[in-house]
Amino acid sequence: MNFKRIQEVFLLAFIILDVFLVLMIVQNRNMQTENTNQSSANATIVKEMRRDEISVGKLSNKRSSGYYISATNDGNLANEMGNLRNQDARFENGAVVSTLRTPVQFDDRNPQNTIDPLMKKKSFVINGDDYEYDPNQSNSSKIVYIQKAMTSTLMDNNAKITFNLDEDGDIKSYTQTALTNIKILHESAETISQERALIWLYQYNEIPNNSKVLWTRRAYTKLLNIKNNGVYIPTWVIAIQTRNSKDVSIRRINAFTGSVLKTENVQGNFKNKITSGMEDN
Repeated sequence: MNFKRIQEVFLLAFIILDVFLVLMIVQNRNMQTENTNQSSANATIVKEMRRDEISVGKLSNKRSSGYYISATNDGNLANEMGNLRNQDARFENGAVVSTLRTPVQFDDRNPQNTIDPLMKKKSFVINGDDYEYDPNQSNSSKIVYIQKAMTSTLMDNNAKITFNLDEDGDIKSYTQTALTNIKILHESAETISQERALIWLYQYNEIPNNSKVLWTRRAYTKLLNIKNNGVYIPTWVIAIQTRNSKDVSIRRINAFTGSVLKTENVQGNFKNKITSGMEDN
């Protein structure tokens, strides 16, 4: 190959590189413009929500990722009750139902400070390290821990521990359920942000005027059942309360697609906390 031919090859390579870099710059600018336009549109809609007297805290536009997963409610807890001590436990309808012989006192301002160390003891609950404190479902009559899965949590009645409080505010009993055989069904995919979930819920007319968003949480919730397994997806779970009612409505948004998932309204004394930032485990 002569020197002129080498020059031509290098020149062609530089031209291709320049074209590639120009295309990358244009693509990045387009993405920045698109993100700027989307951010501007989101800010406008949030203002509309506030004009409709819908109270929301600071919303995060951070995106994350998640999986389709499967899990089984196979009653495996019944086989692990032998380690429990100082309590009267029985297995009933797929759950461990237990009464403590000595009530447990705790700091009601920070329940986890007392309960977390107990959760590590096999004699207290089964596989306690698999659960974490959920302030949103806890109230003056119960303390709730929910099961962890795939760096997040499961919001399902089959994956939680509910500690019941007596008249003195001490833990007197609990009910425990658990999901097992948790498996990934599909590779991870990007999920929508907390801000996007609230905006879509508002645009679907699922947030009434003169109301407030008490809290939001991203967790795995059940999409459907296949034989003995449940299929779970990342979901934005959103608690809403109208100002003239004590009832709390729970709404669910598919964190992959942004579609509203059917859920039943829930009434209860939930924590009256307007969410701040993204609660994503």
